[in-house]
Amino acid sequence: MISRVTFRTPLRCAAVLLAVSASACGRVGEVIQDRVQAEVEARVHVGDAQMPGTLATPQPTEQDRLADKLALYQECLRRSRSHIVESYGRWTRGVDVKTGGAKRGGARPLVYPVDAELQPCRRATNEGTLQSPRLPAIEDAMTEYLNTASSFATLAGTLDEYYGAEAFKQDAWAKGKQLAPDFTAAFDAWQAAQLTLTGEIEQVRDGLDELRLAQAGSEQGPSMRWHCHRAMLAAKGFERCSRRDPLAVGVCDGALSTLDGRVAELRGWAQGHDSEAQRVFWWPSFDAALGDFTEDAHALADALRGREFVSELEALRDHHDEVRAAFDNLRFDLEH
Repeated sequence: MISRVTFRTPLRCAAVLLAVSASACGRVGEVIQDRVQAEVEARVHVGDAQMPGTLATPQPTEQDRLADKLALYQECLRRSRSHIVESYGRWTRGVDVKTGGAKRGGARPLVYPVDAELQPCRRATNEGTLQSPRLPAIEDAMTEYLNTASSFATLAGTLDEYYGAEAFKQDAWAKGKQLAPDFTAAFDAWQAAQLTLTGEIEQVRDGLDELRLAQAGSEQGPSMRWHCHRAMLAAKGFERCSRRDPLAVGVCDGALSTLDGRVAELRGWAQGHDSEAQRVFWWPSFDAALGDFTEDAHALADALRGREFVSELEALRDHHDEVRAAFDNLRFDLEH
């Protein structure tokens, strides 16, 4: 019989548990402890159906299932958010939002269709409720997000055809003027739903991220897994800082310094422990995403010295989505 492994549950677990279950920190502590115990037993026990010396394939824990479910919703946001923002932004550059007519000195009227980019959201809505654990607040927010995004997509498709065929020349912008208020309202409704869904995901994910970082440090100490978690959290910290209103010069310098330091430490560890880095599935993609995000972070910091930084802010958002998606794909127990 193998003695029970003890594991100290971090105090920050309350953030995730409030959104996941009513059993508070005890349940997550048990989940983590069970996982550690299972890993210890796997290293000394050989099942009847296994060859001597092999390890059982790790079964997903509740933590793993929660992370996979959150990744499903995050992929929806990653694939759809920037396209919807870009579509509406392109429309406002050619159309007077108040009148729906041509914008004086504006670009050629154009709206990008976005329906195809909503497929991951349909998948998240359909599959999310079937996966455990139940997350009613996120699941409801996902449904509302898809509804508002679909409404926007329908109008975007109609306007895309209208402007593409230059029908405004035949009807003196009548249809464009008629649909403009609805299009603006649809975008505003989507924005509100996007903020709600993002907030619900972050409430759960923040606690889970901290728990998994603590678990990585407790089980292995400094490692690729631990350094990757720290770099991801630093990227998240800078992206959160960039949401401040007003966003002023120097306000995110501390977060940027942390980001630079942790990315450098991760890359230094990877170079000094090449065999370990080579065993991390998706590491090159995560490293590239971190590089893009760090460049955007410095570009935003530079742009804040001027007055215009909207494009830098959007690029930062997009690349943060890429960092998160690449991090979600990391696997530390697989070969390339």
